[in-house]
Amino acid sequence: MDEDNPEYHPIFDTQDGIVVLKRIVEHYTNVFLPCEKKDRKHYRGLTKEEAARAAGLVLRHDEQRHSHANSWAGKKGPEDSAAALVRFSQALVERAGKLYERMPFPELHDVVEEAAGPAGPPKPEPLLRYDAALMLAWHLRTEPEDVWLHSGTGRGVRTLGISTKGRKTVILDELPIVFRELPAWQVEDILCIYGLVIHRVREGKLMDEALFAKIEAKQQQMACGHRRCKTSC
Repeated sequence: MDEDNPEYHPIFDTQDGIVVLKRIVEHYTNVFLPCEKKDRKHYRGLTKEEAARAAGLVLRHDEQRHSHANSWAGKKGPEDSAAALVRFSQALVERAGKLYERMPFPELHDVVEEAAGPAGPPKPEPLLRYDAALMLAWHLRTEPEDVWLHSGTGRGVRTLGISTKGRKTVILDELPIVFRELPAWQVEDILCIYGLVIHRVREGKLMDEALFAKIEAKQQQMACGHRRCKTSC
C-alpha cells in the first residue's frame, strides 16, 4: 500500500469487515473506555488552572502520568522530558485565561500548540499535545468533531486506505460506518490502539482473538491504580 496514496478497501463495508470492526469497538468499550470516562469526570471536577496544570503534565485521574508521556520519557530521557512537561504545564496555566467553556476544539488545540512552542528542547510530541488538548476539552465540556492525526492514529487511518498527507484531521464520514456512530475522540483512540487488528481486516484474515488478548496484556503492563486505566498506543 502506498502510504501517500492509499486505496480505501471495500472489505471495511462488507458484513465480514463490519463484524470485526464491531468486535474492535466492543473490546475498546470494555477494556479502555472505562478509564477514559474516569479521566473525563476527573477533569470536569478541576478548576481551570488545575486542569491546565494537570493537562500539561499529562496526568490521568489517578494523578499518574499517562503512559504516552512515560513512553516519550523513555525516548527523550526522564529528566529532560520531565522538565519539558513542567514548562509545558506552566505555559498552559499562564494561558488559562484564553480558555472558555465549550470553545471549539481546534481553537483549544491552537492554545496548546502555543504553550508547547517554547517548551523545548525537547518539545512534547504531537500525541502528548493532543492528549493535553483532549484533557482540557473534557474540563471545558467540549470535544473534537473530527479525528486528529498523530503517529499512531495516522497509521490506523492509512491502514483503512485513507490518505493523511498534509492533513491534521479526518472527518468521521470518511471512515467505515461502524466508527461514525462514535465520538471522534474514541475513534482516535481505537485507530491508535487497534492498528494491527485493522490491518488483518484489510488482508481478509480471520478475527484473531489472541491479538485482542495481546493488546489487553500490553494494557495491563502500564502503571495505573485502576486496572482498566492503561492504553497501548
